[in-house]
Amino acid sequence: MSDVLSQYKGCSVRDLPTPNFVINEEKFDKNCTTMLNNVEKLSQECGVPIKFRAHVKTHKTAKGTLKQLGHGLPLAKRTTRAILVSTLKEAEELLNYQDRQCSDYIDDITYSLPCCVPEFIPLLSNLSRRVNNFQVFVDNIEHLENLKNFGRPASGKKWSVFIKVDMGTKRAGLAFDSPEFLSLLKKLTSSEIKEVIEPYGFYAHAGHSYSSTSINDTQNLLMEEVKAVNSAAKVLCSVDPQFDPSKLTLSVGATPTSNSLKLDNKSTLVKFITTQLVSTLEIHCGNYCMYDLQQVATGCVQDHELSGFVLGTVLSSYPSRGELLSNTGVMCLTREASSIKGFGICADLEHLLKSEGFSREWYVARVSQEHGILRPIRNWNETTPLKLGSKIAVLPQHACITMGQFPYYFVVNSEGIVNDVWLPFQKW
Repeated sequence: MSDVLSQYKGCSVRDLPTPNFVINEEKFDKNCTTMLNNVEKLSQECGVPIKFRAHVKTHKTAKGTLKQLGHGLPLAKRTTRAILVSTLKEAEELLNYQDRQCSDYIDDITYSLPCCVPEFIPLLSNLSRRVNNFQVFVDNIEHLENLKNFGRPASGKKWSVFIKVDMGTKRAGLAFDSPEFLSLLKKLTSSEIKEVIEPYGFYAHAGHSYSSTSINDTQNLLMEEVKAVNSAAKVLCSVDPQFDPSKLTLSVGATPTSNSLKLDNKSTLVKFITTQLVSTLEIHCGNYCMYDLQQVATGCVQDHELSGFVLGTVLSSYPSRGELLSNTGVMCLTREASSIKGFGICADLEHLLKSEGFSREWYVARVSQEHGILRPIRNWNETTPLKLGSKIAVLPQHACITMGQFPYYFVVNSEGIVNDVWLPFQKW
């Protein structure tokens, strides 16, 4: 990446080749700062420690992770050393980076897939010895059996497990009031399992919060997450009355539900945490550092808060059918959707770089491999024309998947000048 950086550092975003992915560093920093401060404010309002775990899946970069942890953010009122990863590659590369820097900014890693099967357990074991705290997900009795049969990980400690609670998304995890969940906890507290495995806590992610349409909806779902993991902890105590629930971490969050922390009125949440929560609360989320149109659709985020976009070029024009052609096809944007029409919204570069709103005039209506077909949101004759060869900034529907299409990201300041190039950890 040094070659790419040396070639383009100091260049204007308007002069970059296309298609490419661009990160507005000022907005990225602001988004990270805001989330850290919102969690700290909740902790202050409750008068109890509340942890924060940064999910690094969206950008998968070392420099972006440091910002999510609070490093280099002068306005952040807290930092964290806990992360969540979606691939083992992310964990390995971040720890490699940490070793090269002779630093220890990460001391707590959770792997977010319940993958305690024979293929992965040796890999998880090796990773456990490289970090002070390492958690794996379980949501199946067979996971416990597999870990027991393997024995203690390379760290020499017991396996530390998050039990995944399904919030109704039906992606992974078990409902806390299901027979399967009760059976899992009974197995977890059996003497043979206790020799090798210990519960770290319960983890809930309301993935269906992405379908919310208002911040009040997401606040209600956050309450549901908190109540679910608290109920799960109580079930564990009913199975093992000797267990001390204060040792547990109850981890909740998704970017939509975590965004509801910015609301001034959190009295119901604060009261529940201070009067009914039996364990330590942790907030986790990941997309917040970037945001995307799916987040805008929830009603919690505005267009101008998005910190990344796909830079493309207008290649041709077809007035008779009211369309333009760009080089922002499916390989740049994916086919993800939301309640916002299209596969991306075209934004004016000048307005997008600044923290201000902009009018939506064009959107990506169709995509094939490299072709992006643009249509006006209103009438063709009422829309500002885009000249052939002009640059466009396309706000993606889903930043996490979109960013996975690019080998590196150009990082620019609010004037659109390239300051850095970030290299993502790709593959698994």
